[in-house]
Formats: sequence, C-alpha cells, structure tokens
Amino acid sequence: MTEINQAQVMQALSTVMEPEQGKSIIELNMIDFASVCDNSVKVELIFPSTAYPHRDAVLNAVRETIQAMEGVKQVTVGISLKTPAATAPFQRPANQPTAPVAPKQLLPNIKNVIAISSGKGGVGKTSVSVNLACALTQLGYKVGIVDADIYGPNVPIMMGLRNAKITGEAPNGKPLPPQNYDVKVMSVAFLIKEEQPVVWRGPLLDRIIRQFLSDFEWDELDFLLVDLPPGTGDAQLTIMQAASLSGAIIVTTPQEVALHDSRKGLAMFIGQNIPCLGIIENMSYFECDHGQRYEIFGHGGGKSAAEKLNVPFLGQVPLVIEQREHADMGQPVVIYDSNGKQAAIFREIADQVVANLRQIHGQQKVSAPV
Repeated sequence: MTEINQAQVMQALSTVMEPEQGKSIIELNMIDFASVCDNSVKVELIFPSTAYPHRDAVLNAVRETIQAMEGVKQVTVGISLKTPAATAPFQRPANQPTAPVAPKQLLPNIKNVIAISSGKGGVGKTSVSVNLACALTQLGYKVGIVDADIYGPNVPIMMGLRNAKITGEAPNGKPLPPQNYDVKVMSVAFLIKEEQPVVWRGPLLDRIIRQFLSDFEWDELDFLLVDLPPGTGDAQLTIMQAASLSGAIIVTTPQEVALHDSRKGLAMFIGQNIPCLGIIENMSYFECDHGQRYEIFGHGGGKSAAEKLNVPFLGQVPLVIEQREHADMGQPVVIYDSNGKQAAIFREIADQVVANLRQIHGQQKVSAPV
C-alpha cells in the first residue's frame, strides 16, 4: 500500500480553488491543519463566517480531492470558525490620499478593535453597539466594549450595569472591567456618580480613554468594540492613535442630515487608513401591529450612501418600541428576545462584520463554535 504524508496532502489541496476569489485554499490560509495517521487523513478548514456561501462546495472539493489520492483509507473534513485579524495593511484605492497608521497598540491580547461611529447624535449608535456585542458573543466570540462617549456614557445602562463598580482585580494587579451577558464593559460611568456631569477638556479625555485601554485587564478578546461619541473630535483622535483599529462601522438613520454627518465620519477613518467595515441603517422603519410599515426617517438612505461611497451595507435595523423599553431596563434585544426577528437582524449584521474583516485582513487561528 502506498504510504502518504502531510506534504502530499497539502500538495493535493493546493489544487482546490475558492470559488469567489479564484485562489487556492492554501493561498487563502483556509486550512487550519491537515494530519495523516495510517493513511487516514483529517483536514480542518477555516471558513470566514457561518454565512459563508461556498461552504458546501469547498467541503466537497476537499473531500473529493483527498479521496482521489492513492492509498487513502478514510477522509475526515471538519470546520473551524476563525477570528479575522488585522494582520495585513488596508489597501487604499489609488485615488485616495495616504495617511500614517497609528504606530502604538495598547491592546496586545485583543485580536480586533472596532470603532462604532456616527456623524451625529440621536441615531441609536449605542443601542447598535451593545446589541452587536451581544450578537458576537452568541456567535461564540469573546467580546468587550469601551464606552468612549465620556460626556454621555450610556453603555452601562443598556448593558444592565447601571450600578456596577470597579471591584475585581486580576492576578497581575490590574482592575477587571465589569461584565454582563458575557461582554466586558469599561465606562467612565463606573467611576463617577450617576448625576455627576463630566466637564473635562481634551487632554483629560485623552488620558481616561487611554487608561481604559491600558490600565484594565481585558484578557484575550476576539473583539473590542469602541462606542464613540458623535462627530469627529478628541475621542476619535485618541482611539485612532492609541489602538490599531481593525475597522470602523458607521451608524446612521435614513434621512439626509444624518447621512451628511456620517460621510464626514467615514472620511475621517479613510484618511487614517482605517477600513470601513460597513454602514448600518438604524431606525430604518417602523412596523405597527397590523403590518403597516412607516418609514419615519425616509427610505434607503443608508444603502444608497454605502453604494455611492463604495463601502459595504450591513443592513437595516427597524425601530422597535420594545427594544427601547428593554434598553432602559438594561436588556439588549439580542438577549431578552434572542429568538425574535430583531435579534436575528443583529446576528446577521455581526456575521457580516466578521466576513468583511476576513476579506480585508485575512485569517487568524482563533477557534469559535460553528
């Protein structure tokens, strides 16, 4: 009987092409590992997301390719969902000016730092941030949130941490961020009284955000979401300088005034070589009990803006009264109605964010449940 080895298996797999990109699965780092024991072959594949459209085609191609090798007794093909990593530079379109990427990384154990931004206030950015974080945990990832909206810190309220304080301490002496729904959270709200206003100038704001990143024990996370304040000010500059952002997500509502400001925020990130992972159109429409749909803030503005700006459109999130009511009670919709339509929308968006990160940055070997 012909003896086969791992090198021969990898050589055979180099002929299997990814249908969409036209490159081999070897070139695209889609193989976690391949092992051979007594001519039985086991291959573990890496797919970008649970929604990967060519899943079955690639699985079958790998299985058929190995089975065609002389001497193979048995073939086992498995799947790992891996976290995309910011390991490759963002490829800027040729007609856009370049800018330096932030050289400093305060978060060596965190795979991806994602900024959640909006050009103006009142578009539901924080609600999107907390539900996206919870959706990512439901997909199997380790997630944290930095509430960088220092003057209006609302993440603790929506995450059910309204009365939380910094009490825990890691073995290395660093304080532990409070946690709920498997999401770690850091906010200035944990350090001040609820009614106490934050009246700080830029340098102090810069310092506290950097302390959130460096002075707390986040442990290993797949994703750290940064809920930014509206606009393009000090907090945005600090995050871009202090952390190597994997990308940014823009939250808007459909009307032109929100889109106008969102485009400014997008231009800010592009000017710093930070890729846009997509636009989310929040409060897209309201559907009443009898099925009538009302587009209170207009129609299709977010999708149209994404097409014009050549960035991904992540989806439409409808305006739901229960989402607002439960947010005030500290229960994100993804948690309190995990089987509902609204929760499914956020999980689809989370899945698309993962896929977009992978397309931009490539693969990294961090397993999560499939």
